[in-house]
Amino acid sequence: MSASNPAEGADMSDAANGGSDRTFTDVIFDLGGVVLRWEPHRAYEQVMPPDQVGDFMDEICFKEWNLRHDAGRDWDEGEAELISRMPHRREAIEAYRRYFDQTITGMVPGTGAIMTELRQADKRILALTNWSADLFHPTRRRFGLLNRFAGIVVSGEEGIAKPDPQLFKIVFDRYGVDPESAIFIDDNPHNCDTAEGLGLEVIRFTDATAARRRLVELGLLGERPVVPGPMYHIAKRKQWEAAKEHGNYCWSTRRVTYETQGFVHCCRAAQVADVRKRSYSDLADDELVVLQLDPSSVSAPVIMETDPATGEEYPHLYGDLKPADVTAELPVSAVVGAAL
Repeated sequence: MSASNPAEGADMSDAANGGSDRTFTDVIFDLGGVVLRWEPHRAYEQVMPPDQVGDFMDEICFKEWNLRHDAGRDWDEGEAELISRMPHRREAIEAYRRYFDQTITGMVPGTGAIMTELRQADKRILALTNWSADLFHPTRRRFGLLNRFAGIVVSGEEGIAKPDPQLFKIVFDRYGVDPESAIFIDDNPHNCDTAEGLGLEVIRFTDATAARRRLVELGLLGERPVVPGPMYHIAKRKQWEAAKEHGNYCWSTRRVTYETQGFVHCCRAAQVADVRKRSYSDLADDELVVLQLDPSSVSAPVIMETDPATGEEYPHLYGDLKPADVTAELPVSAVVGAAL
């Protein structure tokens, strides 16, 4: 996988032109640095002090070495080649693949909400990523948000990597994409240059807020609707107490993590009783806590989505639920009773 870290405040491509007279049907996302956070140094920190990682990555020419694996090189071969030159570095060289899961540190804030809004606006979303095939498959299983793409082209499966134009053309041919009707979102300037040369509208990703602003300018999205509050999330009391102690609440709903789902399930006061009956009927009220949140002040976007099973609309928090987001911790009876 490869990604860049553009300077904060970098301009969005073509931002000075305002809107566009083109009609867009497809949006193609890069993954690392746009949808998922990728911090490769985390793998090496498992086997050496953090202050030594940068020098080691320079020593092995990490960006070039990793890009060759993104383009399909076999990992055993790649590691063996480095070890033959630096046998004293075997443990460190093998650390990246061994601890790769720890380099994917979560979802990029706000991008999941944009993906959902584009789907609600009847735009097709695709992904084009530089990623080793062997390392991509477990990541795809880990993050449910990736299932929302209509298709994903992985460089390691194709044997070529961005910015090679041929990888873009695979997306065009496989999914019937007209470059004149498509937008490409990536944080790497070289990839953006290639995409622009192929006729795609390009958004150079710096953060989700700026990317969404550009999508509004291009006419794909409108201003985000205000979700009236309050909204509620039912949690197991022990899990919530642990989250307050450690600062990390990893759940979307019962037995489903935030990473697996891609958002945190919430509901209106009038829906609390049904959610409690459907998902927590075997637990006593004192084993649960109802968390009250204000959609206008939480740390992540809130999107209303329809549950296909019930036809009801529910508010979904597209970010992990932080203790600071909670305005009140209530017993189930207080919310259910007030809603009756």
